[in-house]
Order: sequence, then structure tokens, then C-alpha cells
Amino acid sequence: MRRHALPILIAVLALFVAPAAAPAKPAKISPHAAPVSAAGVARVEAANPNAYALRGTATVTAGGRAILRRGVRLARRSVKTITLRFGAGALDALRAAQGRARIALRLRRPGGRSTTARRTLTLRLPAPGTPAPAPEPGGGGGPAPAPPASGRWVGRMGSEGPFDDLELTVTGGQLQITKAPVVPVSCFENGGSYRSAISFELFTAAGPWSIGTDGSVAAQGIAVNQLVGGGARTITFKVTGTTQQAGRVAGTLGMSFFDSKYDIFTNAITFINCAGAQSFEAVPG
Repeated sequence: MRRHALPILIAVLALFVAPAAAPAKPAKISPHAAPVSAAGVARVEAANPNAYALRGTATVTAGGRAILRRGVRLARRSVKTITLRFGAGALDALRAAQGRARIALRLRRPGGRSTTARRTLTLRLPAPGTPAPAPEPGGGGGPAPAPPASGRWVGRMGSEGPFDDLELTVTGGQLQITKAPVVPVSCFENGGSYRSAISFELFTAAGPWSIGTDGSVAAQGIAVNQLVGGGARTITFKVTGTTQQAGRVAGTLGMSFFDSKYDIFTNAITFINCAGAQSFEAVPG
């Protein structure tokens, strides 16, 4: 009998010391939200710091009750724009709550446990009775105006909301950014505490950028992400997927940068990798 006791004891101890699967890190919701448009649309940024995709539901609560639910999927180590479309009843609830809304992301990885990220935001609502925006150029509301050879263009980041995020000029197949937008960037520590943080970084590379040709440039700039140190650093700015149609210019703005920190107490170096991208579209202003 004693001869079998030792293997049984070892098996029991193994149950206690076997490492459990690492739990999913919660997604992070940006504190910045675009104003709610006259059509009832708002955009919120969320980041997934995990090395795997998360899928689940976004719920918006105002005045103590849920006013919107939608499915959400966040790709691995990415920043995503979540579009929230509020109906008339939801807008009334937001107005009654003075724009205060609680956003909850309940997400999980395939076969893993659920995690929930929450943030309370004050959404800027359109004035009651504000008419819905006119159809965009080329959207079926009559012939689209021909694009001007040059002049002022106004743009937005993403595909929803007012055209007030950036300004540019278009001349001879090249665009020049005259009002810099911000790009959502996610930074991740490789080492140390393995923290992550979202920031909105200014896209200061004005160009000119050739439409229809992907381009990148490395320039000195300032990053505001809390994981990196202050001062100027080399930032790689990218413009990709640019197209020009009648009355519309579109593409994607991206940026990336790096940092490292040395801990004299542990003699260890933590590397920080930062990257982000956001699509844009612009129309004649």
C-alpha cells in the first residue's frame, strides 16, 4: 500500500502547482469620443493589448438603462474605432442624462474567460432639431462635383462624423496636409510590467504625399503616450492606400515609434513598441 502512496501524492501536488492559463487582459477604452452627429453617430476608440483577438458586445448605458448594444471584434494588439449609432429614443435618453453614458465592452478570446472594460464619457450631443447631414458627394444625391485642381479640402478620420479633423490641399496628384489630425496609437511594453496605453498622436508630416503611391518619412517629433519618455524622438509617418475620385480623397495615415527604459535595480531593459493607423476621407471645403 505504501508503495503506491508516493505517486498518488505527486499527482495531487501537480494539480496545485500546474500553471493556469494566463487570463485575458481587459481592453482599454479611450477617454476621447467624437461628438454625436446629427444622424446619431459617435465613434469611440478601443485597444486590445493581447496577442489574440477578442470578440463580444459593446453596451451603452444612460440614465440607468441600456440604450444601445452592438457586436465588437478587436484584432490582436490593435486599436479599433467602434461606431455607435443611436436611434431617436437613445438620443432622448442621452439628452435626459446630459450626455453622460457608460460604455462597457464584454469580450472574450475563443475558449477563454470573459473580461469587461468600462468607461464613462460625456458625449457632446447635437442640438435638438438639427437637420441630418446632406448626402455626401457621390452618394446618390445628384451628380458629384468635379474635384478642384487645388484649394482647401476638409477631412475626417474614419468614415463617420463631421469633416473637421484635418485640412489639406490637392494639386497635381499630390496632397499637402495643412491642418494636422491625430492618429490613435497603442504602445506595448516588451518586458517590465508589460503595460499598454493608448494615446492620440499628432500627425505632423505635412507632405506633399503622392496620391496613389504609398509613402513614409522619418522625422523628429514629440509623442505624448504615457509609456514613452518626453522629448523629441524619431517617428515614422506613413500615408497608404490613397485614392482620388470625383469630389473625394481618401487613404490611411499611420505612425510608429519606439523607446526603451533601463532599470538599474534589476539590470533589465524594457522595450516599448508603438504603432497606430486610421483611415481618412476628405471633400472640397
